[in-house]
Amino acid sequence: MPEELWMSYQVPRPQPLVLSVDTSLSMTGEKLALTAVALAVVLLEFPEDPIGIVAFENEAKILKHPTERISVAQLVERFLDVPAQGYTHLEDGMRGALKLSREALEVGGGRPPSVVLLTDGKYTAGKDPGYLAPRFHHLVVLKMGQERSSRELCRELAQRGHGIFKEVGELDVLPDVMYSVVKGLIRGR
Repeated sequence: MPEELWMSYQVPRPQPLVLSVDTSLSMTGEKLALTAVALAVVLLEFPEDPIGIVAFENEAKILKHPTERISVAQLVERFLDVPAQGYTHLEDGMRGALKLSREALEVGGGRPPSVVLLTDGKYTAGKDPGYLAPRFHHLVVLKMGQERSSRELCRELAQRGHGIFKEVGELDVLPDVMYSVVKGLIRGR
């Protein structure tokens, strides 16, 4: 008599993700070091996932394409090579994230990517980036620091970008917060 065997399994579909990281002068020192650690944690924990990374200060610079496989050391080196300039071109950082989002869409089999924007929320170059937010499928804004003046802009970007807003008031928790946010996005919201 034949026996029936039933199995259940899950095959994770790639969830593309783009990280857009502020590297301006207001993000130097401890903020920049902890951001590098947070990016390293993400790459260590999700090495096979289609993650794109863009850094911005006076202009946006792509550090990692979603299809690219690089080591943690290579990523940290690229990140630390971005000069910490005096201006925060948040608009260009968001445009860079949109560009990587289009690439990530192809890698993700048509699944729209989530974007995590890490910034202190102050822009000192370019226009108010609010007009770009509705172009994102899902924009998560992680606001670094405890400055209240930039809170409303960050909250508005997340809301208009169909996403969520989180404050990272204490810098030492940034790697943990970044990991939990990325894990939630990659493994299912």
